[in-house]
Amino acid sequence: MNNNLLFFCLAFAVLILSAVTICVAPLINGVHSHFGGWEIQNCQQKKDLYEYNKKSYSDATKKYEKRKVDECFNQNAMHDLEYTSLIMDIVFGFICTTLGLLHYFDVGKSIEKISGLIGLITGAIIAIITCIYVGYSASIFNNGVTGFTKLYPNKALLKWKDGKYKHDYDEDKANDDPDIALAKYRELGKKQYRYNSDYYKLSKDPTSEVNICKDTNTNYAGLTTQLANGSGKCEYIWSSGLSSYNGVEYKYAYDRWLTAIILSAFIVACGLGLAVFGFLLFKNSGSSGSSGHVPVK
Repeated sequence: MNNNLLFFCLAFAVLILSAVTICVAPLINGVHSHFGGWEIQNCQQKKDLYEYNKKSYSDATKKYEKRKVDECFNQNAMHDLEYTSLIMDIVFGFICTTLGLLHYFDVGKSIEKISGLIGLITGAIIAIITCIYVGYSASIFNNGVTGFTKLYPNKALLKWKDGKYKHDYDEDKANDDPDIALAKYRELGKKQYRYNSDYYKLSKDPTSEVNICKDTNTNYAGLTTQLANGSGKCEYIWSSGLSSYNGVEYKYAYDRWLTAIILSAFIVACGLGLAVFGFLLFKNSGSSGSSGHVPVK
């Protein structure tokens, strides 16, 4: 396989991957209402407010407010990078695909050196800017918090442990870092944050533990909570406000976001390859190394 063909294949891969990624990207497509307004947040105002009030904050509040400021800037950056990187990727991919196709069929042999230089420069730009986007996106996906409390896999809010009811997080650490109590974006794919057929069926049965052990029917703060029918303690307690977790929108947003990150990582790899073969095309232009294909006659 000659350099011209590899140059074309890598450029075409960038073009196709960029087009697909644009179709699944979470912010461009607004896959969930939670992503709305990231681009218009006034992060500088939040930072100034934090700097003005931080002396009066407790350590936990200071950590929480600082995280909110950093999160705002990261969300702004991710929004801008998602649009910028993917649009540039698809434009550069189209240009290099066209040049690669021309040179593969020995059309425009005289500008092969220029085309190689274009491939080198655009490939490097594609790799760098898309890599930065992947970094921001993956960081927010892995570390960003959603704003709602963590649940157990069976959708329960609390579980009886060591003589009391506990959440599915370290409650002692949550006193110093409130974010520990919140589900992260990377957890949105878990079954407790989407529609669950078994839970739905139990919720329709008045005698099931899901209904008997709801927080509206029990004094779950106590240490001797009993089932309503007196048969013993509730092992789990479910929240009465679980209706927002009975759809598929969180799982949908999770799938789209993760797909965009993976595809963008492939774009980075193809961009690097395009830069390498652009350099080889530039270096070997006019040589006989472009043999192996059938020229247009």
